[in-house]
Amino acid sequence: MQCHKCKEHPCREGNPCITTDSLPLYDDPLDRRLVTVSAEVEALFYGEACRVDETLEFARRLGFKKLGVAFCVGFSEEAALLGDLIGKEFEVHTVCCKVGGMTKASLDMPQRPWLGSVSCNPAEQARILNEAGCEFNIVLGLCVGHDSIFYRHSEVPVTTLVVKDRKLGHNPVAALYCPYIRKNLGKPLKERTE
Repeated sequence: MQCHKCKEHPCREGNPCITTDSLPLYDDPLDRRLVTVSAEVEALFYGEACRVDETLEFARRLGFKKLGVAFCVGFSEEAALLGDLIGKEFEVHTVCCKVGGMTKASLDMPQRPWLGSVSCNPAEQARILNEAGCEFNIVLGLCVGHDSIFYRHSEVPVTTLVVKDRKLGHNPVAALYCPYIRKNLGKPLKERTE
């Protein structure tokens, strides 16, 4: 499909351009509950709640008691604030991306002088939160790709609170909104060598 080319999106009004049998995709009770509670939170707090509040309300309505936070070390202050906030109501488990002290050399990763020698370890972050019995995980600023690994290894549902975008202050959609940035998108990147 090429939905991004559609100008009208008739599916929004219940008139899809293709007919599918999607209901069986939600036969799993957890999937059904996730999609239903998501719709409840959207309907009840549309435009009134920020992402943090929506995330906590979602967890409340699902009856989750243990929440996990996988965060980037660059978001340590934000993780402390979020962990304290979550901890007022839920059992919270947090794990930093550098957990385990795995080196980049151990996996033959590129190394640069402006970066440290310790690798992020998203699979271990997921394993630790899995072993803690977390029922719902929150990603806070993991790198592109590291977040993908975390999602693959998490045994429970995951939501993303913040995505990392070092250039745009962790607001990647600014690249799509701002014509000055947008005009240069998609060009091959120049590698940093200094």
